[in-house]
Amino acid sequence: MADHDIKLAFIGCGSIAHRHVLAMQDLKQRGRAGFSVTAVCDANEEAAHMLAAKLGQEFGRKPAVYTDYRQLLDTERFDGADLCLPHGLHHSVTINCLEAGINVLCEKPIGVTIKAGRLMAEAADRTGRVLAIAVPHRRQPGQRAAHWVFHDSRLIGNPMTFFHHYTRPPAPKVETGPLPPKMVWRRDRMMSGGGMTLDSGFHYCDSMHYFFGDLDKVYAEMREVGSGTPRTVHERPEDSIFVTLTFKSGVVGTWAWSVAAPGKRHCSVVFHGSEGSLEDLTESPYRIFHLFERRPDQVEAGQLVRADGTSYTLAEVEQMHLDALTETEREALFPGGTSDGFAIEIWDFLEVLRGNRARPEVDGWEGLRSLAIGDAIYESAFSGNIIHVDDVLSGKVNTFQQPIDEHWGL
Repeated sequence: MADHDIKLAFIGCGSIAHRHVLAMQDLKQRGRAGFSVTAVCDANEEAAHMLAAKLGQEFGRKPAVYTDYRQLLDTERFDGADLCLPHGLHHSVTINCLEAGINVLCEKPIGVTIKAGRLMAEAADRTGRVLAIAVPHRRQPGQRAAHWVFHDSRLIGNPMTFFHHYTRPPAPKVETGPLPPKMVWRRDRMMSGGGMTLDSGFHYCDSMHYFFGDLDKVYAEMREVGSGTPRTVHERPEDSIFVTLTFKSGVVGTWAWSVAAPGKRHCSVVFHGSEGSLEDLTESPYRIFHLFERRPDQVEAGQLVRADGTSYTLAEVEQMHLDALTETEREALFPGGTSDGFAIEIWDFLEVLRGNRARPEVDGWEGLRSLAIGDAIYESAFSGNIIHVDDVLSGKVNTFQQPIDEHWGL
């Protein structure tokens, strides 16, 4: 497939789609073009027209507008769909696109449950089309450098443990009228698949899978304490969780956070190896979910300390990582020098469609393993038991997910 032949369509035109457009701008400004957006689709016609207008302004061509993705598939000829939809719609829209011969870049998480995600991955295999899962944070300089520390440079020796903790007071309750639509579906377990553990938390799950490989088992407790009366995850979305994660590699650690803890704010994100530690010191309220995150208004920060007392800033570690790469490797990880994880995930998808890469970095099966971490946490909190992630992946354990599967007829 020639570069100029790659035509994309957005299905879902909400806020995350606008972020994808910014990433596409970044690629074009760096000379990494060879694609165009020819159509957009959203059930909210106003949202679709807003995104189409933005694309027209930025790229000189206003795409066609649809409000029904099935009509889009029947009418337009394009190569890839960029899906920016509520979680509960991922499986049906993705499978229909794949079966129509359209490759898919799907926003995280892969699906609303393991069963939904598995159907998506199987559909990609069956149709021979590409399914890529959009996870930007593992692709940024901070996480690439951390992965290099854990696996290649061994600056802190063999990874052993981690301690990731965060607390902040609850947000003030202010009556401002109805919730915006993007908040309504996120509070609906049938549409979202869960609370923050599966939303922002999916980024964390993907990062930890990227760093340390397959998870063996988890034990979790969850609460909803914002009401003043702690309740379990059975009744309300969680605002506080306490998790022990044990990886098959032997790495073990804790992930605990609360967004409803009155009093002092606190955050500590530290990895320990046999010869030192690596700490995320980024000033970000999302640090517990988005490790070593760089944003347009924020530069990541951190410190590596070796057992002999030698220390390096995260910026120094990132430069060491870049210096260790060949020019080809650097271009593959950071095309055109970009550090925008959204731009890199889109470029990765495009490179697979061009035939320059065999598969996306995060395909359906890789995305499913990250989803299994989040769902194992829910299954443990729901049952009160230690949960083996392989049992979640196989479907043997699905008590928390079962009502969601039944809702969607899976």
